[in-house]
Amino acid sequence: MKLLTSTFTSTLTSTLTSTLISLMLIGFAGGAYAQSKAEDEAIFVFQDFLSSFTNSDVDSIVNLFAEGAIFWGTGSKTLVENTAGIREYFSAISGRPPGQRVASALEYSVLALSENSVLVSGMWQVGPAGQTSGMPLRISMALILQNGQWKIAQFHNSRVPD
Repeated sequence: MKLLTSTFTSTLTSTLTSTLISLMLIGFAGGAYAQSKAEDEAIFVFQDFLSSFTNSDVDSIVNLFAEGAIFWGTGSKTLVENTAGIREYFSAISGRPPGQRVASALEYSVLALSENSVLVSGMWQVGPAGQTSGMPLRISMALILQNGQWKIAQFHNSRVPD
Protein backbone atom coordinates (compact mmCIF):
# COMPACT_ATOMS: atom_id res chain seq x y z
CA MET A 1 0.00 0.00 0.00
CA LYS A 2 2.90 2.33 0.80
CA LEU A 3 4.30 1.81 -2.74
CA LEU A 4 0.89 2.67 -4.25
CA THR A 5 0.63 5.85 -2.14
CA SER A 6 4.18 6.87 -3.08
CA THR A 7 3.48 6.31 -6.81
CA PHE A 8 0.21 8.25 -6.56
CA THR A 9 1.95 11.14 -4.74
CA SER A 10 4.77 11.19 -7.29
CA THR A 11 2.30 11.20 -10.22
CA LEU A 12 0.19 13.92 -8.59
CA THR A 13 3.25 16.08 -7.90
CA SER A 14 4.47 15.64 -11.48
CA THR A 15 1.05 16.52 -12.90
CA LEU A 16 0.68 19.61 -10.69
CA THR A 17 4.20 20.78 -11.59
CA SER A 18 3.53 20.36 -15.32
CA THR A 19 0.21 22.18 -15.02
CA LEU A 20 1.78 25.05 -13.08
CA ILE A 21 4.60 25.43 -15.64
CA SER A 22 2.08 25.34 -18.51
CA LEU A 23 -0.07 28.02 -16.88
CA MET A 24 2.97 30.22 -16.31
CA LEU A 25 4.02 29.88 -19.96
CA ILE A 26 0.51 30.71 -21.14
CA GLY A 27 0.53 33.77 -18.88
CA PHE A 28 3.86 34.98 -20.26
CA ALA A 29 2.75 34.34 -23.83
CA GLY A 30 -0.50 36.24 -23.20
CA GLY A 31 1.46 39.27 -22.00
CA ALA A 32 3.76 39.10 -25.01
CA TYR A 33 0.77 38.79 -27.33
CA ALA A 34 -0.89 41.87 -25.85
CA GLN A 35 2.32 43.84 -26.34
CA SER A 36 2.77 42.50 -29.86
CA LYS A 37 -0.83 43.40 -30.70
CA ALA A 38 -0.23 46.97 -29.49
CA GLU A 39 2.88 47.17 -31.67
CA ASP A 40 0.94 45.83 -34.66
CA GLU A 41 -1.75 48.46 -34.13
CA ALA A 42 0.88 51.22 -34.00
CA ILE A 43 2.38 50.03 -37.28
CA PHE A 44 -1.11 50.07 -38.80
CA VAL A 45 -1.59 53.72 -37.71
CA PHE A 46 1.80 54.66 -39.21
CA GLN A 47 0.91 52.92 -42.49
CA ASP A 48 -2.52 54.60 -42.43
CA PHE A 49 -0.81 57.99 -42.02
CA LEU A 50 1.43 57.27 -45.04
CA SER A 51 -1.53 56.12 -47.14
CA SER A 52 -3.66 59.12 -46.16
CA PHE A 53 -0.77 61.47 -46.97
CA THR A 54 -0.31 59.80 -50.38
CA ASN A 55 -4.05 60.15 -51.05
CA SER A 56 -4.06 63.83 -49.98
CA ASP A 57 -6.78 62.91 -47.46
CA VAL A 58 -6.55 65.57 -44.75
CA ASP A 59 -9.66 64.32 -42.90
CA SER A 60 -8.16 60.83 -42.55
CA ILE A 61 -4.84 62.25 -41.37
CA VAL A 62 -6.51 64.44 -38.73
CA ASN A 63 -8.68 61.52 -37.55
CA LEU A 64 -5.51 59.62 -36.65
CA PHE A 65 -4.69 62.19 -33.94
CA ALA A 66 -6.02 62.38 -30.39
CA GLU A 67 -7.70 65.61 -29.28
CA GLY A 68 -5.00 67.72 -27.70
CA ALA A 69 -2.20 65.91 -29.52
CA ILE A 70 1.12 67.73 -29.59
CA PHE A 71 2.60 68.11 -33.06
CA TRP A 72 5.81 69.30 -34.71
CA GLY A 73 5.58 69.11 -38.49
CA THR A 74 8.61 69.47 -40.75
CA GLY A 75 7.70 73.08 -41.48
CA SER A 76 6.15 73.97 -38.11
CA LYS A 77 7.39 77.20 -36.59
CA THR A 78 5.48 76.67 -33.34
CA LEU A 79 4.21 73.68 -31.41
CA VAL A 80 0.68 72.67 -32.45
CA GLU A 81 -1.50 71.42 -29.57
CA ASN A 82 -4.88 70.60 -31.13
CA THR A 83 -6.40 68.87 -34.13
CA ALA A 84 -7.52 72.20 -35.63
CA GLY A 85 -3.86 73.21 -35.89
CA ILE A 86 -2.96 69.80 -37.34
CA ARG A 87 -5.72 70.23 -39.95
CA GLU A 88 -4.36 73.68 -40.82
CA TYR A 89 -0.83 72.27 -41.17
CA PHE A 90 -1.92 69.52 -43.61
CA SER A 91 -4.44 71.68 -45.50
CA ALA A 92 -1.76 72.43 -48.11
CA ILE A 93 -1.94 68.86 -49.42
CA SER A 94 -5.73 68.90 -49.86
CA GLY A 95 -5.47 70.53 -53.29
CA ARG A 96 -2.95 68.00 -54.55
CA PRO A 97 -4.29 65.13 -56.71
CA PRO A 98 -4.26 61.81 -54.81
CA GLY A 99 -1.12 59.80 -55.57
CA GLN A 100 0.82 62.71 -57.05
CA ARG A 101 3.27 62.48 -54.12
CA VAL A 102 3.90 59.10 -52.54
CA ALA A 103 4.75 58.58 -48.87
CA SER A 104 6.42 55.34 -47.87
CA ALA A 105 8.20 53.91 -44.83
CA LEU A 106 11.94 53.40 -45.06
CA GLU A 107 12.62 51.92 -41.63
CA TYR A 108 11.10 52.11 -38.19
CA SER A 109 11.17 50.66 -34.72
CA VAL A 110 8.19 50.12 -32.47
CA LEU A 111 8.29 49.95 -28.69
CA ALA A 112 5.24 49.06 -26.62
CA LEU A 113 5.36 50.86 -23.28
CA SER A 114 2.17 49.13 -22.19
CA GLU A 115 -0.89 47.60 -23.80
CA ASN A 116 -2.25 51.17 -24.13
CA SER A 117 0.79 53.14 -25.31
CA VAL A 118 3.36 52.61 -28.04
CA LEU A 119 6.27 54.58 -29.49
CA VAL A 120 7.17 54.57 -33.19
CA SER A 121 10.44 56.04 -34.41
CA GLY A 122 11.94 55.80 -37.85
CA MET A 123 12.25 57.22 -41.31
CA TRP A 124 9.89 57.70 -44.23
CA GLN A 125 10.11 59.42 -47.56
CA VAL A 126 7.94 61.55 -49.82
CA GLY A 127 8.53 61.68 -53.55
CA PRO A 128 6.82 62.09 -56.90
CA ALA A 129 4.73 59.16 -58.11
CA GLY A 130 6.74 56.74 -60.20
CA GLN A 131 10.06 57.42 -58.48
CA THR A 132 11.64 54.90 -56.13
CA SER A 133 13.20 57.47 -53.83
CA GLY A 134 12.18 60.77 -52.34
CA MET A 135 12.99 63.23 -49.57
CA PRO A 136 13.89 61.23 -46.44
CA LEU A 137 12.25 62.36 -43.20
CA ARG A 138 12.59 61.33 -39.56
CA ILE A 139 9.50 60.62 -37.51
CA SER A 140 8.63 59.87 -33.92
CA MET A 141 5.13 59.24 -32.65
CA ALA A 142 3.59 58.30 -29.33
CA LEU A 143 0.31 56.44 -29.72
CA ILE A 144 -2.33 55.79 -27.09
CA LEU A 145 -5.37 53.56 -26.98
CA GLN A 146 -8.29 55.96 -26.50
CA ASN A 147 -11.90 54.76 -26.40
CA GLY A 148 -10.90 51.55 -28.19
CA GLN A 149 -9.01 53.34 -31.00
CA TRP A 150 -5.29 53.92 -31.43
CA LYS A 151 -4.56 57.64 -31.74
CA ILE A 152 -1.40 59.69 -32.20
CA ALA A 153 -0.83 61.69 -29.02
CA GLN A 154 2.58 63.09 -29.97
CA PHE A 155 4.11 63.57 -33.43
CA HIS A 156 7.48 64.95 -34.49
CA ASN A 157 8.74 65.03 -38.05
CA SER A 158 11.96 66.53 -39.41
CA ARG A 159 14.26 66.47 -42.40
CA VAL A 160 17.39 64.36 -42.27
CA PRO A 161 20.42 66.64 -41.87
CA ASP A 162 22.88 66.85 -44.78
